[in-house]
Amino acid sequence: MKKILLTLTTVALLAASARTASAGDREWATAGKILTGVFAGAVLARTFEPVPTYTYAPAVYYSPPVVQAPPTVYYQPAPVIVYSQPVYVRPAPVYYQSSRVVGVHLGFGRRYQPPPVYRICR
Repeated sequence: MKKILLTLTTVALLAASARTASAGDREWATAGKILTGVFAGAVLARTFEPVPTYTYAPAVYYSPPVVQAPPTVYYQPAPVIVYSQPVYVRPAPVYYQSSRVVGVHLGFGRRYQPPPVYRICR
């Protein structure tokens, strides 16, 4: 914010100190100086332009048309059959244990039960 304020103040001071153009016998001299500056700027701009280069497109060669192409033949290899001896493994022993269920209820008073809903059947 300080930089913006400083910039605006500097621009305002420079604008206030700028000289205004006044009518007199030197208008053509001022116009000549302006046109000379424009011409000098154009000359400087032309000096920094790159030199144009001209290149030609490469020649286009077309391949001869295909009259008849033989079909591509793909052969599937014969399947590989692998024979192996069967493996017999004795099943692992299974042990059953009874699981104990432990429940803990901590609370005070009775458990909440919603009021019963009575249906009226006619």
